[in-house]
Order: sequence, then C-alpha cells, then structure tokens
Amino acid sequence: MKVIQQIKTKLNTKRSIDTAGIIKQIEEYDVVSFDIFDTLLKRNIKKPTDVFKYMEKKYNKEGFFNERIEAEKRARAKKNTEVTLKDIYEEMPFDFSKEELETESELLIQNDWIMPVYKKALQSKMVIITSDMYLPENFIIRILKREKIEGYKKLYLSSSVGKTKNSGELFDFIFDELGHEKKIIHIGDSFKADCDIPRKKGIDAIHISTNVLKGTFQLKSENIECNVLNSFLNNTSPIEQNEYYRFGYEKFGMFLWGYSRWLHKSIKNAGIDNVYFFSRDGLIIKKAFDTLFNDVQTHYLEVSRRALRVPILWMNYELDHVINMISPSKLVSLATIFDGVGLNINNYVNLIKKYGFELNSTFYRKDLHNNKALNDLYTELSSDIETVSKQEYRLLVKFINQNKLSGRFAIVDIGWSGGMQRYLIETLNKLGIESKIKGYYIGVADYYKRNIAVIPSLDLNGYLFDFLHDENAMDKRSAFVGLFETLFLEQGGSVKNYKEENGRVISNRLPYEYLENGNPTFEYKCVMDIQKGSLDFIERFGNINIELPAETLFKGLSETGLKPKRRDIKMFADFRFFDEGEIQYLAKPQNIFFYLLHLKTLKNDFLSSRWKIGFMKRLFKIDLPYEKLYKAMLKYK
Repeated sequence: MKVIQQIKTKLNTKRSIDTAGIIKQIEEYDVVSFDIFDTLLKRNIKKPTDVFKYMEKKYNKEGFFNERIEAEKRARAKKNTEVTLKDIYEEMPFDFSKEELETESELLIQNDWIMPVYKKALQSKMVIITSDMYLPENFIIRILKREKIEGYKKLYLSSSVGKTKNSGELFDFIFDELGHEKKIIHIGDSFKADCDIPRKKGIDAIHISTNVLKGTFQLKSENIECNVLNSFLNNTSPIEQNEYYRFGYEKFGMFLWGYSRWLHKSIKNAGIDNVYFFSRDGLIIKKAFDTLFNDVQTHYLEVSRRALRVPILWMNYELDHVINMISPSKLVSLATIFDGVGLNINNYVNLIKKYGFELNSTFYRKDLHNNKALNDLYTELSSDIETVSKQEYRLLVKFINQNKLSGRFAIVDIGWSGGMQRYLIETLNKLGIESKIKGYYIGVADYYKRNIAVIPSLDLNGYLFDFLHDENAMDKRSAFVGLFETLFLEQGGSVKNYKEENGRVISNRLPYEYLENGNPTFEYKCVMDIQKGSLDFIERFGNINIELPAETLFKGLSETGLKPKRRDIKMFADFRFFDEGEIQYLAKPQNIFFYLLHLKTLKNDFLSSRWKIGFMKRLFKIDLPYEKLYKAMLKYK
C-alpha cells in the first residue's frame, strides 16, 4: 500500500503548472468548475493529515493526531454520503471542531498557480466551485472571501449538498441545476474525483498536480513547525522574481520574522512601552516588527556609532580609549582612527606625511600602543578632536531632549557589543538624566566586555547568540559579517552628526555610499530587492503561532555565508562594504599565484575581507571545509 501511495505521490508531483495552457483550454467552455483544496486553496503543510499533527503540538493535546484520523474513519463507515465535521467529532471524546476550524484558517492560502486561471475564467465564463469536503459551507465561503476568491456563481460542497464528486452524484446534481446543454470543464488535483469521474459524467476535466515543487530553500528538519514553514515557502515563493528578491523572501525573511517575534515577546515580558530602533540597520527591523505587531510604541532614532561616540570624546580621547571604541578588527586603518574621532583624514595629508604614513596606512591592533610615530601624530590632533567633540556634544544634547530619551525604554539594533547604548548612557549620565535602557540585538559578541568595563550595568540581550548570558555562545556571523550587515542597510547615508534647522535638531547624514552621481548602484538595487522580498514574506506569513529557534531560522543565511555555492559567490562577492572610513569588497581576492609570492598581502586581504568564507571559496574555487579553515586561520591573526 505504501509503494502504491509513493507512486501516486510521484505522479502527482511536478515542477510547475502550465497556467497559460489551461487558460487556452477553457476558452471553448460555458462553465468552468474549480476544485477547492490543492486547487484554489493550498494548505501550508505537506499532507492534509498534518493539520492534526500541527493541532496536537499547538494545543498540547497528546495523541490527537491518531484519534482524529480514526474518528473520521468511523464516521465515514457509518454514512453513505459525505460526513460533516460534526459527524467526526461525535466519534471523539471531546469536541475540538472550533480549534480545527481556527487551525485550517491559519494554514489556508490561495493557490498562486491557479489564480490567473480563475481570474481569466471570471471575465467570460460562468464559474462554479465544486468540492468534496467535510468542513462547513459558511467556513469555506469565509476563507474564499479572505483569500480574494470571489465572483463565482455557486459553491457546490458535498457536506452541504449530501452528494460527492467521488460517487459522481455531485456532478449529476450540477448538470440537473445548470442544464445538460451547458459545456462544462472541471479543474482539480485528484486523478479520480476531479478527472475520471467527471469525464464519465460528460464533463471534461483538467488535472493539475497536487504537489508543485518550486525549488525553494527548505529547512532540513522534519518537525511540524518546519513542515509549515517549508510548505508556505513552496506554496508562495514568487519564482518569477529575481534571485535577490527570492533570497530575501526565502532566507532573510524568516530570520527577520523570528527576530521580530523574539523582540516582541521580550519587550512585553519586560513591560516596556517605548522602543527605539537605531538607524541604519534598525529600519528594516522596525518595518518587520511593525508589520507583525501594533501594541508597542515604536520610534526610529537617527543615530550612529560616530554620532554618539564623537560628542563624548572630550571627556576622554586618549588613543587607547578611542581604539577600544572603534572596530574590533585586528587590522586597523588610519582612516578608521580619523573617522573614530570625527576628523576628515583628507584635511590632514601633510601632517600624515610628516610622520611617514599614507592615507591608506594600516596597523595591527596589538602594535598601536607602541607605535611612537602614530602616538605623536595623534597628540597633534588632540586640540581638533576636543573642539569637534564639544561642538557635536551641544547638538546631541538638544537631540536627546527633543526625542525625550529618559526613563525606561528599549533600544533595538543589529548588534554587536552595545557600543551605542554605552555612549548614549554616558551622555545621559553626564546630563543627569535618569534612564534605564534595555538593549535588544541580533547578537551580543564576545567583545561586549569593552563596553561593560565602562558601564557595568549595561543591559544587553542577544537573539542569535549572547556571550553576556552564555559563556558557551558561538558568534554565528563573524565569518560573513559584511554580507550579513549588508542585508540590513537603510537606503540612506550614515548619520554623521546633528544640525539645527527650523528650530529643530535633525540628523546630518553622510552621502549614501551606494549612490553614484545620484543614481542607485547595483548593490543598492539588490539590497532593495532583498528587503522587499523579506517584508513580503513577513506580511504574507503573518503572526502564525509556531515556535522555531533562532539557529533554525538562520539556516538559510548561514548556508549562504558558510557554505556558499557558485551562485552565492556570483550574487554577493563583488559587493562593496563601507565601514568606519574604509571601503572593502565582501570577497574579492587576487590571483592565487600572486599570493604564493606575497603571503603578507594574502594575510592582510583575508583580514580585510568582510566575507571570509566567500573570500576563500572564490580564491580556491573548489569545495573545502572552509569554516574549519577560517577558524584555523584566526589563530594566526
């Protein structure tokens, strides 16, 4: 029996549905009849009985799956006609019909493949809907309306009419009502009930596949939650869109969805009413959060590491202190140091040359303290650093007061060490403003300690990893941090500082890196498509009540970042990444033969790369255990 079922499933599985061909086929008919389940509507589960597995988990009702299946068998054995949901639950020791309808509603969506056929048929044909189904008619009508399946002439439902397609009596009933002179064609997924039977009754039929596999990204786990998510992706992913949109829809969207749900739960548990999403990475997070929830007051706060760091440097701008505030990278550029103190490196060319440096000079972090020339250069910058810091501090104070940043509130950002949270608290403390800030981040990295050392009470909370609360945490994005952060980019320049305009303090933004001569670059367009895809996924998937761990929802992104395929390298490797005064490609190594003669350059290029796994994959071009290689190379940084 199992083998026969497997053969049927295989025969009923295709890669696509010929929508255009079906539209052409129905032209000569007066009436077009559509089946409902797996035709007009799809369930976001692999098999119809998985609904009961989902209910068992959702309502913590152990044994429900088997009980529900057996109850339906008993109900059908007692009746010659279609059973109803009421008949089924009369065979059970408890009535879960309400919960079953709620679950069906949660899992049902329109079938994107068939909707063009349905809409075309409505233009010139009489459209009817014909289905064998035990669910109540009023429920079916409500779901059809919600899914924008309207305009049909009549619904013929076996549980209402008392006749089934499977017996052929429902098609006889339709002919009697509409008239035998009508030329009718029926569209459905069952070989027997939707094809063989109607043809025997004089109704032409078109068979469509029950399972249409689009080749979407799929989670490997077989649990019911992954079953729902995988089915949703296969049912809804718009394969006609470009690869960047689909990357957002199939991989980035689920991660943003999970982060938003974790964030909402955390905020509600903490009893926080006001949440500030930090620019620039926080904008896409806020959009995702606001799509799912409306019971929290959210704000978008235009800040940046630079805009919060520079204004407080006048309190302490010793070189060691500043180095501890900027990028944790082992390789630090002179441009990053200038950017870190708010000075434009191009205004100091002669001074830089005086000490034997170039604008693109770089240093190993461990050597900075003992580099006398660098320390002497920095000493000459002291006066300018203090002047710029105090000027920016005055406007930052006004910006803080204008946005009423005081008391108890939450801040949200991508991560990684709570630097901006620390700078904000330092400023509020200096102003005597009482505050209690909870920071929520995608991850809290191991270098959070440099900020905790300054503000021991810093309240940091990570979703994907959290070194503050878990000593065994793993930084899951360090090997492709640039690629990961690129996905979150707002389509606007970073906040440099603040300015007064028309009596208000507003952000003064740097030119957007991904605009050239006012025109969007390739990276700009790609990130826009990715973000649109992710938000479309979230809007359509909605706030469905399933729990999936962050690591699971991160699988699509980590697969691209840690085990990139050739397609992934082609999509992302040549993206530029702008950070703290530096411009790097995500993964653009030089020729391997060049590196054999220039090992130091290889080391520097590898450390500068913002997608180190991609760098190695592109360099060697073959499949190797790159994640292990990356971890091994880190030991020699």
